[in-house]
Formats: sequence, structure tokens, C-alpha cells
Amino acid sequence: MSLLRGVFIVSAKRTPFGTYGGVLREHSATDLAEHAAKAALAAGNVAPELVNSVIVGNVMQSSADAPYIARHVGLRCGVPIPVPALTVNRLCGSGFQAIINGAQEICLKESEVVLCGGSENMSQAPYAVRNIRFGTKFGVDLKLEDTLWAGLTDLNIKLPMGITAENLAEKYQISREDCDQYAYHTQQRWKTAEIAPIDVKAKKGKCP
Repeated sequence: MSLLRGVFIVSAKRTPFGTYGGVLREHSATDLAEHAAKAALAAGNVAPELVNSVIVGNVMQSSADAPYIARHVGLRCGVPIPVPALTVNRLCGSGFQAIINGAQEICLKESEVVLCGGSENMSQAPYAVRNIRFGTKFGVDLKLEDTLWAGLTDLNIKLPMGITAENLAEKYQISREDCDQYAYHTQQRWKTAEIAPIDVKAKKGKCP
């Protein structure tokens, strides 16, 4: 029996991109994913009760509820409690991996409708103090770790992701012109993407 099935993206929505430390800094990754997910379900005219699975990609677990991001997004959107949820991490490809996992579930007839997404809020990445859970010695100079910088650095080879990009550009002979042209096309797609606006607090009230 063939397992091949058609997989269709019924609707896609995203939030605006916020600057680091900007007006979206108080919105957790879970909040942002919920906002986009609700907009996508509404645009696709898909009732939450029809969703069989929720999959969300997340790299930097920057808020207390982040380990449960997929579960919380589903529940906040009205997806029934028994519906399973999965949070995936493939670093910068986490959102894409969520879509891949969703497509695989459909192809394997495990699900008919899957709510997929990816969300981050780098502005909420906390500082951490390591190895003090069981106490510390008097006079020890405790060091704060920037979890955002640590998360963007491969500590196995002590290399930041930005340097990895430079190395790949050299290895595969990707010129600056190629990067600029690709970035330009990306910006054109960004302009035409379906954005779910977010109301933010301003000194004179709310603004979209």
C-alpha cells in the first residue's frame, strides 16, 4: 500500500519582526507563536478542533514556559487537550523542521491537520549563573553568562555562528554580491508576506 499523500499548506501567517530590545521585547516566544497561529487558523478557516497535532520550532528557550511552547500554543488556540504537541530544535532551521515533521505525520497518516510554526524572542534571553544550585563559597566572584551569546556559539569548537557563515561562504564560493541579491529577494518576499499585526503599548495608548 502506498504511503504517498498530498500535503498542503492551507494558510501561513507571521508576526512582524521586532528589533533587539524593541517594542516586542515583552512578548514571549510563546505569545508570538500563539498570535501567528490564531491568525493562520482563522485565515485558513480551520477550526482548532480539527487539528491533530501541534509542532513548534524553538531554539533559545528564553521564557519560563518555553519548554512547553508547542503545548501552550495549542491550548491557547483552542486545540483540544488530548491533541499531542511537539517542540523541536534544529537551531536556525527549527521552524522549517516543524513543517517537515508535520508533513511526515500527514504522509504517514498519523495526522490529517497539523499546526506548525517557529518562534523566538532573543530579547528575553536571560543571564545565568552556573554551578551555584548547591551553594557557593564566600568571596567567590560569580560570573554571569549571557545565554544568548552562548546559544549562538558552538561551544564544542568555540566558534560563533557568524564565523561559521563566513567559513561556508569561503568554502562554497558565495560572494558578497550573491548574498546581497538573495537578501534583496528575501526582503521582497517579506513585504508580500501575510503579517498578523500586533498591538503594542505606546506613550499615547496602543498602536499597531
